[in-house]
Amino acid sequence: MLRPAERHAQLLDQIILPFDLTHDFGRKRAYEAAIDYARTHLVEDPHCNDFLDAAAKRLGFAAVTFDTLESRVKLPKNAWLDVWISDEDDEVAFTGTREGLQYMIDLLSQLRDSSDPEQHIHLDQGVMPMTESSANLVLFKEEDTWFTGEGAEGELDDYPERDIDPKQIYAIQFIHYPPDDLPISAHRLYRVIKVEPDDGYSASVKEFGGSEKRYFRFTFVADNDEKFIYSFHLDDPAVNYFTHREILKLAMRAV
Repeated sequence: MLRPAERHAQLLDQIILPFDLTHDFGRKRAYEAAIDYARTHLVEDPHCNDFLDAAAKRLGFAAVTFDTLESRVKLPKNAWLDVWISDEDDEVAFTGTREGLQYMIDLLSQLRDSSDPEQHIHLDQGVMPMTESSANLVLFKEEDTWFTGEGAEGELDDYPERDIDPKQIYAIQFIHYPPDDLPISAHRLYRVIKVEPDDGYSASVKEFGGSEKRYFRFTFVADNDEKFIYSFHLDDPAVNYFTHREILKLAMRAV
C-alpha cells in the first residue's frame, strides 16, 4: 500500500503532465489544476492539505489550504456542545453529551496531527453540535514560541524579494484568504488599473512585514465591478502578480 507522500507524488505526476513547467506561467496553471483536483476529489481526505503542500513545494508557490477538519470528522447523532462564559467570575464552562465530547476529541486529534500551520476549527452558535445559547468557539494549534514570543523575529526571511517591476503588473491573484473588507475571491484574476508607491499612510493594507519600501498601492476592479485601492507587499507569497505578457499567454493557451 502506498504511503500518502508516494500517492501524492503519483497524483502530481499525472496532474502536471500537460503543462510546461519551464516557466512561471506554466507552473501557475499546473498548481491551479492541482488545487482544482484537491477541491473535487480530496476535500474529505485527511491528507488533503498535505497534498496541496507537496504541490506548492514542487511548483514553487505558497501553499493553499482547505479548512476541512470539520468535514473529516463525522458528527454523531445526539452530539451536543455548549460554551458558557461568565460575565462576573472570568469562568468558562464547556458542556457536552457523551457523543459531543467524543466529537470534540476527534476534532482536536485531527487538529493536533495537521501539518498545516494555518488550520483551525470554527464551531458556531446554533450550528450543530453547538446549542443556540452557546458562545462561538474557535480552536487553533500553535507552537510553543507563540506563547513565549521566542523566534518571532526573522520569520519573514524565508520569503526572498521577487524580481518584478511594479509598473509591469497587469493582474493580481490571491492565493490565501483575501482581505475581509474586499469583495474578492481566492484564485481569481483581477485587472490592475494602476500601481503606485505606498506612502506609508494607507488605511487599506494587507499586512505582511519585510521592507516597507516593498509595499505598493494597487487600483483594481473587484467582484462587484467597482474600483478599489489597496496596498500589498510585493513579496507576500499569498499574492500572485501577472504581467500583461503572461496574461496574453494565458489567453492564447485558452483558445
